[in-house]
Amino acid sequence: MDKYPRIIVSYFFGHQSVPLGLSCVKALQSLGCEVLCFNSGINSPFEIYLFKPVNKIFRNLGLKEFNMSKSSLWNNQIFRQRLLEKAVAEFKPDILFILRGHGFDGEYLQYLKKKYEIKKIVGWWVKGPKWFDIMLFEAKFYDHFFCIHKEGYTIENKIEHLPAIALDNILYMPLHTGSDKQYTNDVVFVGSWTQRRQDIIEELTDYPISIYGHKWLRKNILNSKIRKMVKSDSIWGKELVQLYNKTKIAINISQWNTLNLSGLNLRVFDIPACGTFLITEYSDSIREYFKPGEEIETFQTTPELKDKLSYYLKNDNERERIASNGYKKVLSLGTYKDKMADLLNRVWFSC
Repeated sequence: MDKYPRIIVSYFFGHQSVPLGLSCVKALQSLGCEVLCFNSGINSPFEIYLFKPVNKIFRNLGLKEFNMSKSSLWNNQIFRQRLLEKAVAEFKPDILFILRGHGFDGEYLQYLKKKYEIKKIVGWWVKGPKWFDIMLFEAKFYDHFFCIHKEGYTIENKIEHLPAIALDNILYMPLHTGSDKQYTNDVVFVGSWTQRRQDIIEELTDYPISIYGHKWLRKNILNSKIRKMVKSDSIWGKELVQLYNKTKIAINISQWNTLNLSGLNLRVFDIPACGTFLITEYSDSIREYFKPGEEIETFQTTPELKDKLSYYLKNDNERERIASNGYKKVLSLGTYKDKMADLLNRVWFSC
């Protein structure tokens, strides 16, 4: 196969969506592919306005197993699959590329492939390690399947390692340099609420931290200290870039334990790409990209994080030197165009 393929990319698309899907789409287009975005996060109106409220009532009555939408033709899964088939029928892709994300029934994917003569169905597991059993089951229905983690599978599973992190140099960049740079935030944390993140943040309430992320207010109704730290339920796109550019220190806390599992999240590249000082949880994978203490900072325990926050808030020159080194380093690392070229070489041009 020597020509660039037509590709449908299935992931979350929209103003308040993780930009990974759009970064991949822009990269594929720059390589010469015709690409259609399919928003797998779209919800059935019946799910929103009927099934979800009714299911909640039954759960409150103690009937946790009740699920009104499970057998309905209008539940989210079937609704999305109908929309996906419509997109496939109209666009006629060579490749259906599914970032997981929301998944689809394996038998349904095989039906689409046969009926519409899709040459390759490609999956990419970009979720955390909690659902590896689901990943192993789903991977069997794909022609090629990739995972951001190094763990959770063997060569027999026919799953390949493909990290999600890369430089999106179209979105993330410094907006001000040198003496023009002005800060409005000492420390920020951007990310949706998880119990793991809550446990760490609770130890940092004496620090000037601003939190941006989904569910933080809802989960801290009675916790006034953390509620005062929460600035917004979400922040995306150019607003997020502006926030990073006006921040002295950005903290990155993963949804899973990075000491035991690989799979770095996107902020490891996004934050340094804005010229911002990053302090992130330590992972052996970090050393594949950065020198801790020279280009970014890391922590393994909450006391270590507290000590480094105190130090770098007081030592501006040292913090700015590391942030500058991190920016220079991330520019030398791979972009999403490089990553998508690698993916196409594995699934298309080598066939």
